[in-house]
Amino acid sequence: MLYVKDKVAKLGGVYIGGEVTSIEIQESASIYVAQDDKGKIKKTQPNGYENAKVMIDIVLEDMKGKSSLDQLKDIQRLFKQYKQMKAKLLKIVNEDCSNRGITAVYFKNLTTKKTISKSERIATLELWAPKVAGIKVKKVTSGKKKTSKKTSKSKSKKAKSKSPAKDTRNTAKGKKAAKNVTKK
Repeated sequence: MLYVKDKVAKLGGVYIGGEVTSIEIQESASIYVAQDDKGKIKKTQPNGYENAKVMIDIVLEDMKGKSSLDQLKDIQRLFKQYKQMKAKLLKIVNEDCSNRGITAVYFKNLTTKKTISKSERIATLELWAPKVAGIKVKKVTSGKKKTSKKTSKSKSKKAKSKSPAKDTRNTAKGKKAAKNVTKK
């Protein structure tokens, strides 16, 4: 039986249960390879970087107060709660991740394996760090803006809308004139 609970990695404010046996972090560049019709490589060109991947292997064994299945349920609830439709961004606290600049990850995959001859379960977590988009900042210089003065000859302030619903002009004079014409 395993009586030690490692405090190697903390995800979303919760320590991962069981014994963490390994943590692997992969980062790679994205490179475009151009080929001709015959399959010969013409040129290669870097496009950027792939998402960083964090793989954590955990051994879950029955321990005092919790079975391996209970520990597995805790890990499953951390990443996919009831009615959750998409992965959440989780804070990760780990020495290796912090040295590589990874502070938050998305849950990508959870794989478990039960060895029949042993009492342990092996869980593998695959976590992906979000891509960090570079932002270019453009400095705006403040200069004097030219202001135009209104001339004394200004256009009519009548509403330009032809729709009666939008017409808010005062029509009292027009109504009075229409009544006088119809009375004659």
